[in-house]
Amino acid sequence: MTVLVAGASGFVGSRVVAALQAREPGSVRAGLRRTRPDFTRDGIHQCVMDAADPATLPSALAGVTHVVNAIMGSPAAMVETTKNLLEAAKIAGVTRFVHLSSIAVFGGQEGLIRDDSPYGTDVDAYGAAKIECEKLVKASGLEWVILRPALIHGAGSDPWTGRIGRLLKQGRLGDLAERGDGLCNLVLVEDVVAAILAALDRPEAAGQAFNLADPDPVTWNRFLMDFAREIGATPVHRLPGWQWKVEKLGAIPLKVLAIIRDKAKLKRLPLPDAVTPSFARLFAQQVQYDPAGVDHRLGFSRTPYDEGLKRATRWFAGHR
Repeated sequence: MTVLVAGASGFVGSRVVAALQAREPGSVRAGLRRTRPDFTRDGIHQCVMDAADPATLPSALAGVTHVVNAIMGSPAAMVETTKNLLEAAKIAGVTRFVHLSSIAVFGGQEGLIRDDSPYGTDVDAYGAAKIECEKLVKASGLEWVILRPALIHGAGSDPWTGRIGRLLKQGRLGDLAERGDGLCNLVLVEDVVAAILAALDRPEAAGQAFNLADPDPVTWNRFLMDFAREIGATPVHRLPGWQWKVEKLGAIPLKVLAIIRDKAKLKRLPLPDAVTPSFARLFAQQVQYDPAGVDHRLGFSRTPYDEGLKRATRWFAGHR
């Protein structure tokens, strides 16, 4: 097996590269736009490629048997790069294509969601792009596996560990009362990597899409209280309704400032985290993901809740 990890410089992709290299040195190719010194140091084969430019793909795919598509980007870019990568993989004779999607394809649905549940009708631009990518994968003619992680937390996750820790420290998250009684669908990054490796290996996974989430999630209120205790953001106070409204109203100007900052190439300039409407809605969403398919076909084993929490909060404490 020779695996090309496209998007190898990303949060998940870099960890998949490291796991494959540790399992079988020389079996992985890191597909990325520029080489990384740590990959060079570890003897990892790096392919400089840009999936938005089809001309860069044949050399990266030469001799490759399996592909992991972990490329991120804007909605339009994700669709374009997935299309190009699938076409090049088919020409190269790739035998399995593992595509990293997201539970965002289900939008704001509630209740029990299975692997074969219909796509949501109220998805945002990101979710719509992920749906389009899944459709391209399924129609590609390649042997494929689709993985839909929930909210990926743990070491290195700024959105679901760093941001939450900062907001708790600032007193901008805490006990959300009924606004935090939704189910906390997080998945540890190490568990996502383990699922990707299983999707590469297991014949019975072919032609299947799997949702990766905790089968018995705690509420967001429970998670936020536990996280706060672990990082010393105590006592945890109950957020009054007026504060929650102010947070949501402040999200728009904060996002505008972030866009201006990024366009001005001042990404190191700190700004407060925005509690966007979509972020706030998650805390009340009553949705759970049926684990039957992923447990049976991938043999997916999850890190226990307490251990995952400790790994995430240790990273936060050490990287503030």
